[in-house]
Amino acid sequence: MDKFYADLAELLEVDAVDPAKALDTYDNWDSLTILSLITMLDADFGVTFHASDIRQFNSAADLLAGVQARAAK
Repeated sequence: MDKFYADLAELLEVDAVDPAKALDTYDNWDSLTILSLITMLDADFGVTFHASDIRQFNSAADLLAGVQARAAK
């Protein structure tokens, strides 16, 4: 979980991610960041998402729950 939030913070170019904050409120939340996130999730957590999947998650906590659910399959 710590690695997930640290990696996400690096992608978003922030010091730390607030798990409850809406992802689309981060300045760097754009299509390029989403593509980088998809690559990171596949490489680091072994899960595959499409951009449309990522856009359905509101917060970092929601995204983490989705990653954990997909990894459990």
